[in-house]
Amino acid sequence: MRILLTLLLFLVVQFSLHADPFEDLLKSDWNQSQTLLIKNSVFQRLGRRANEKDVLKITKNVIPWAILEGVTPEKTADLIVNLDYAVKQGLVFEEAEDAIPVMSKRDLTKEDFSYIGLYFKETKKANIREEVRNRFVEAALEKNWDGLSILAGGRALIAGKLVDFPQNRLATKILSSLPAKGRTVAFEKLETGFKNSLDSKLEGGSYILLSNLKKLHAGEKGSEPKNLGNARAIESSLDEVGGIVIGERPKFEPLPDAPLVPNLPEVGEPTDYDTPTKEGWETLSSSALGKVAREWVGTPYKWANASKTGTDCSGFTYRVLTDGRIGVPEKMVSRASSAQTKMGIGVTHAEMRAGDLIFFSASPNQSKVTHVGMVLSKEEFAHASSSRGVVIDKVAMKWWIDRFVLSRRMFKKVID
Repeated sequence: MRILLTLLLFLVVQFSLHADPFEDLLKSDWNQSQTLLIKNSVFQRLGRRANEKDVLKITKNVIPWAILEGVTPEKTADLIVNLDYAVKQGLVFEEAEDAIPVMSKRDLTKEDFSYIGLYFKETKKANIREEVRNRFVEAALEKNWDGLSILAGGRALIAGKLVDFPQNRLATKILSSLPAKGRTVAFEKLETGFKNSLDSKLEGGSYILLSNLKKLHAGEKGSEPKNLGNARAIESSLDEVGGIVIGERPKFEPLPDAPLVPNLPEVGEPTDYDTPTKEGWETLSSSALGKVAREWVGTPYKWANASKTGTDCSGFTYRVLTDGRIGVPEKMVSRASSAQTKMGIGVTHAEMRAGDLIFFSASPNQSKVTHVGMVLSKEEFAHASSSRGVVIDKVAMKWWIDRFVLSRRMFKKVID
């Protein structure tokens, strides 16, 4: 009888494991012990909700991100919990996921994660330059800012666009004007820092952003959801700002502050692009490209940076393309992956050759680019991996093929 009961218990346990939808989502990408670690960590914090439809959907969407970012099982569990919280607060997954690269190398509370997700949603909608908005977050976190202060900083950047403040220099001023711990200081300090960063030059939309920020700050003392989805007035303001083309109206005097992103000119500012570029750059030497790219191999990954002390994926491709031995003029290359998708001409996966840019997506929205690399040959491409730094991988690896979005060609001819 004891043997029979033991056998029945064994079968029940095996069936429950096999039928567990949460575990089934994970087991193809992690081994059994890693899967159990993720599952147990999420269950400890979400309880029975971990098996609910909404959480299972988030878990499924997090898996490609976790693999791309090379995060640990513990960090994967943190991402699932934080994204669940962000969605409950009114963001959709495709908005909140932009905070994943920020969190992949640091610990964030679920509240800070959600505010940073909202920061990205709003600054993207307002067309704040990708290089500026990414570097701003990195610089703010280096100064130990919390998520609400980062959101306030993003709204100050948006308000600056309303009055034609140069974004890159304004970002520097905001970093020295706002308090670091916006969630815990009196709101008046946030408001004062916001206004000081803009020299008190605010327009109507700026006050709408400030008014909503005050409501979010007040919500920190309550237990009700903060409704990060925003009110219609904010959405309308962001749409208005996003449609503004800087340079069409008279500007205020340029800010004296140093630009947050070096060598990134403001719209309308003179540049140093008159320096000679490599003659005949449109003909690429594949051997020269391979040499330049391999000199970067081993460079650590650092989000929102582009140097040999640390670079992200689009920073790496930018630096390779503009290297003097490759010679693409800097005015033709952006540091932002979204802008790099518009460079050159499109080519298919089968047509790719040395010098082409290759783009991937970890998002459930497969048209949304989240990663870029440089094709070295029909077999290999180089890229800045979050977990391994700059590496060379095979183009034909299944994971990359499954996540391929598009490729772009800058060079008219390739020689050995």
